[in-house]
Amino acid sequence: MKSSIWNFWANKYSKLWVQKYSLRPTRNYIVNAISQNKFNNDIRVLDLGCGPGELIEELSDKFDNFHITGLDFSEKMIEISKLKNKRANHILMDAAELNKINKKFKIIICTHSFPYYREPVKVLKDLYRLLEDDGKIFIGFASGDSFYDKLVLSFVKLTTGHADYPSDEKFRQMADMTGGIFKIENLKIIKEKPYMPRIAVYTLRKVNT
Repeated sequence: MKSSIWNFWANKYSKLWVQKYSLRPTRNYIVNAISQNKFNNDIRVLDLGCGPGELIEELSDKFDNFHITGLDFSEKMIEISKLKNKRANHILMDAAELNKINKKFKIIICTHSFPYYREPVKVLKDLYRLLEDDGKIFIGFASGDSFYDKLVLSFVKLTTGHADYPSDEKFRQMADMTGGIFKIENLKIIKEKPYMPRIAVYTLRKVNT
């Protein structure tokens, strides 16, 4: 997929209609889930597919001890996030190049970009390497779990390019294909309106092999 598609959407992203019933509810859930934990030390956080930095901004406002890195392959998305989140680090990079990162993170978040990765199983394996032993990964995406979900999401692809919105079964198969290096600790389903596709947010823990 070309970054030009997301460069086009960058300035419009915060005003998209899906913010109300899809993107914002996903962010709200993740911020709340993270808030259930107590962090005494400085925490390194990776926001994979950070877009224009909306989640980075919300996390920075709530957690003073978070050192956040936002990663995206869209130049325009990174540019906008840098303007809003001056304290955060930013990396312009495709998810396929995660092997170039040497830092480890306590929290890794990936919201609504996972279906666009060409090699999702490889991405999961790379995230395992980047995750601290007692860390957590939050992966949220529109899930093609029913015929209706798949139908609606087929129209979304017309505006974003190729994507594979995995069902729950398919995502669990992907996790298994990593060699059992993750445990799915929790699955949260977000469906604000009946006409919206199902949003699945998985919390993954590292299995030390």
